[in-house]
Amino acid sequence: MLQGISRGLLFRISANGQESRLEASWPEPSPISADQARRVLLTAVRNKTHLEKHAGDEATGPGIRLYQPLTAGGKPYVVVLDMSDRDKPQRQTVANLLRWNSEWLNYALDQCPQATGDTNLQEIFSAAAACLDQQTFRGSATTLVTRLAARFGCQRVSLGLRKGRRILVQVLSHSARFQHESNLIQAISAAMDEAVDQDRTVLYPPPDARAPVINQAHAELAKQLGHGNVCSIPITAQGEILGALTLERDSGQPLTEADVLEIEQLVALVAPGLWLQHRDEQALPVKAGRSLRGIVTRLFGPEHIKLKLACLGAVILLVFFSFAQGAWRVTAKAVVEGSVQRTVAAPIDGYISSVEVGAGDLVSANQLMGALDESDLRLQRLKWSTLRRQMVSESREAMAQHNRAEVSIISAKIDQADAELELIDEQLARTRLVAPFDGMVIEGDLSQRLGTPVSRGDVLFKVAPMDDYRIVLKVDEQDIAPVAPGQPGKLILASMPSRVLELRVDKITPVSTAEGGRNFFRVEASLLADDLLLQPGMEGVGKITVSEANLFWIWTHDLANWLRLRAWTWWR
Repeated sequence: MLQGISRGLLFRISANGQESRLEASWPEPSPISADQARRVLLTAVRNKTHLEKHAGDEATGPGIRLYQPLTAGGKPYVVVLDMSDRDKPQRQTVANLLRWNSEWLNYALDQCPQATGDTNLQEIFSAAAACLDQQTFRGSATTLVTRLAARFGCQRVSLGLRKGRRILVQVLSHSARFQHESNLIQAISAAMDEAVDQDRTVLYPPPDARAPVINQAHAELAKQLGHGNVCSIPITAQGEILGALTLERDSGQPLTEADVLEIEQLVALVAPGLWLQHRDEQALPVKAGRSLRGIVTRLFGPEHIKLKLACLGAVILLVFFSFAQGAWRVTAKAVVEGSVQRTVAAPIDGYISSVEVGAGDLVSANQLMGALDESDLRLQRLKWSTLRRQMVSESREAMAQHNRAEVSIISAKIDQADAELELIDEQLARTRLVAPFDGMVIEGDLSQRLGTPVSRGDVLFKVAPMDDYRIVLKVDEQDIAPVAPGQPGKLILASMPSRVLELRVDKITPVSTAEGGRNFFRVEASLLADDLLLQPGMEGVGKITVSEANLFWIWTHDLANWLRLRAWTWWR
């Protein structure tokens, strides 16, 4: 974890603090000077980190030497590190890392309270490291049983996991495959169950015949081996029995108490790692069930008061909201429109000659809003006026000659000219675009279109009255079913967020419109009170009060409807 480390030493200090023994070195054993040995003892006595300069060698160069006191398993140790020079905060970081990383050793020794100086800790840690270096539970378990079988000369070492109330054999040393239904495997499982039920190590033949240990299953297994030696050790991690380990050995080489102690220490070291690997490899339903059992245990167990209070509060709130009644409201976007909207359209094909008002302007009845170019119409009127005068002269000449037929024909042409002149006059009158009533121009900005052509029927302006409004609500199709005419509601406009306006539903348009990938129905409503500050085109949010319902249903019915629709879609 640390960069720039050239050498590391671990010294164990005697109980009287007068002697030190080198327990481990890295990267290889190296001579220890007398001055360094004295400094190790002094560091242990003072129980304080010490730093000093050191010359180093040609490869590493000069640096600093750190003496760090540690306590593991109730015994004093001193770690010595030769490292490159670094500033004070970095030195403190190194010392802190040493203290924190010593906790694994404390845990290991706590799990082995009977360990003595005669126990082969190096062999135990080597075997534990080999087991935990595997990536899977089966790989770690196989390595464990293989190392134990080789070290203690066992004919077979078995490891089983707890499945419900029974222990099932998972791995065997010297065997890649086996039948769970075989008599031998059943006998091994029974021996494991016997040790787990008593939560203690069971050794057969027992070293002390007077010890109150049940070993009938072990005796039966030993008989199948030809009166051999059998030892079963429960595997416990995090206060939970994970399984058991069974060792079978020839009758001529019984396991000693030292052997059993070393095996128990190794099992205590690797059990947490095996427990984590086994939990990680379980199927998702098993993990979910385990988590649920853990929650139930914490909820109904003697501790975790905060969790109990939180769950109790959640239950109370759920019950309250399941019975409490509230107003069920349908929310929709709203826009203010005039109750009547009059469109001022182009009466003829022509060109825009002038514009007097624009969108947002107030107009009065018959006020000029704009005009179309009438020069073409004036020319046509002049043409027909000239033709009419000419026909009148011709009619008089025919009458003077008493030509009745010619007079009739010319009279018809004069009537035609009169009709054309009347039509042109009407069109000339319509070129003036006037307001139909007092109100506001809500659409139409022609100031940038002067001189552009328009066709007959093109919308040029829209005018709405200022004293009569209607509210148009865009209700989503999933909420339209309970909406009906006569239902009350409220409206808040973006321009007046502090004011709440009362409304009533008047009409529901039975045709939906698509907008933004969703379908909406047009619902028209009227205000219950006049408000002079309203203007057509204002937008906001409206809420229609549909009925009374419990609060829990109001908050969850949208999700329930969506899930019901999805389930129907996926159902085959």
